[in-house]
Amino acid sequence: MKIAAIDFETANRYPSSVCAIGVAIMEDGKMKEPYYSLIRPAENVFWFDDFNTKIHGIRQVDVLDAPSFNTVYEEVAELAEGALFTAHNARFDMTCLVKTCHNVDVPVPDLMYFDTLALSRRMFPEMAHHRLNDMCERLDIPLNHHNACSDATGALMIVQRAMEMTGIWDIDQLLCHFGLRKRGLY
Repeated sequence: MKIAAIDFETANRYPSSVCAIGVAIMEDGKMKEPYYSLIRPAENVFWFDDFNTKIHGIRQVDVLDAPSFNTVYEEVAELAEGALFTAHNARFDMTCLVKTCHNVDVPVPDLMYFDTLALSRRMFPEMAHHRLNDMCERLDIPLNHHNACSDATGALMIVQRAMEMTGIWDIDQLLCHFGLRKRGLY
């Protein structure tokens, strides 16, 4: 099965202001080359809050010549076709996806996903925090936190480590083992 981890960074407080995307894909247990792109936010959400820039380091000038979400959406849809999606704290990333699709009049994809944050909590219930950086440190996964490509790769590697730890390489069986389920966007 193909699994695609996705991560967005936003320019401001609006989930539709995506300014970067990272997608990491694992197919048949093998990691593929990750995808990364800056994104020029749609005009109605095209401003950068200092708060967001301090988190991810992306500035308005960095995305002036970046592709639109529509262009990136087509590339990601092709790369991730047929994949089960995941993200760490998936509610944020899936909200970004849905809100941005609505904002730029692109059909919301019909996809299923699960959350690596929930998986992390089931794997290590004794940990005080299960943030992406905490999990990557615990599992010895390299991470450049708040870089969308690195965050997506880190989330996918959590799945890979869970598979290694349990010996369960089928994602449906792994989710069942941890009492988790897939969700749809609707």
